[in-house]
Amino acid sequence: MIAQQDAQRAAYIVDKAHQEKQSIIVRAQGEAESAELIGNAVKKDPGFLTLKRLEAAREVASLIRKGSNKVYLTSGTLMLNVNEK
Repeated sequence: MIAQQDAQRAAYIVDKAHQEKQSIIVRAQGEAESAELIGNAVKKDPGFLTLKRLEAAREVASLIRKGSNKVYLTSGTLMLNVNEK
């Protein structure tokens, strides 16, 4: 009985390891595809980087707004220096 439970536990651990492996593979494939799509978008339209800078600045501003401290930032600090290439 104990041997059977040990075998079932071992089978469960192996199955879980296979699922984790598959999850890692799928995640890596998704990240690779995402990187390729972003690379193609930058090649086609350099304005894509400007858009990404603005999105990052919006996220930073949102996080700062939620805080209780007063923070003074320049456009460079917020990555809004969109005229630079």
